[in-house]
Amino acid sequence: MESGRDVSVSGLMVEAASRLMGTPYVAGTLDTDPVNEELRIYLTKTDCILFVETCLDLALTVKDSKGRPDFVQFAWKVASTRYRCEGPWDYGDRIHYTTEWIRRQDKVLKDITVDLGGKVYDHPISFMTEHPDSYKQLRNANNIPRAALALQKISGVEAELNRTPMTFIPKSEAASVEDRIRTGDIICFVSTVEGLDIAHVAIAYVKDGKVGFIHASQAAGKVIIDPKSISEYVSSRSNLAGIKVVRPL
Repeated sequence: MESGRDVSVSGLMVEAASRLMGTPYVAGTLDTDPVNEELRIYLTKTDCILFVETCLDLALTVKDSKGRPDFVQFAWKVASTRYRCEGPWDYGDRIHYTTEWIRRQDKVLKDITVDLGGKVYDHPISFMTEHPDSYKQLRNANNIPRAALALQKISGVEAELNRTPMTFIPKSEAASVEDRIRTGDIICFVSTVEGLDIAHVAIAYVKDGKVGFIHASQAAGKVIIDPKSISEYVSSRSNLAGIKVVRPL
């Protein structure tokens, strides 16, 4: 990647995304071991949030190192954006909800959804505690102390997140704000599923007047530049209520 001295974080993110193009999509990339929570870093497989997280952390590593990055710096950056505390960790220490991930990166990311005309989305976050059996690490919390502790931590996170209203741009208004979206912005596709905040995450990519995006696509099975624009994508899916736009600083 280019030296970070004169390149924006957004620009470095897009460069990282271009180098990860074609990386296989693997659902639950970080959850292969339901017992041991360890720092896992993959550049050969990804899911949607891991792809965006990786691109941001690569960009920040290059920027902070003044063009002399190394893997140790990158690993430290991943740990600091993926977990809310220093290790050793358990599953409950990992940042699972994209809303929390955004809010905790307020020194390097700015949620500009309201600036673009966004509205409050009355959609409390509760999915993980309401569906613990959907997660290998939370199953049988009544009988497994490790799972019970993780579930307790996640319940506290949900309560904290719900103290601040969630905002979004409704899908019917997404096209009207596209001309204010920049390449490198993080696009969060807001979920209609009860209790779930964000269904998918991508990196905006504006070219030849089209406001598209790069993402780890489950349908394509890899990282791609999507053929749809942001507004076309969100409008075509019934499980999406709208978008959030987050800008790297």
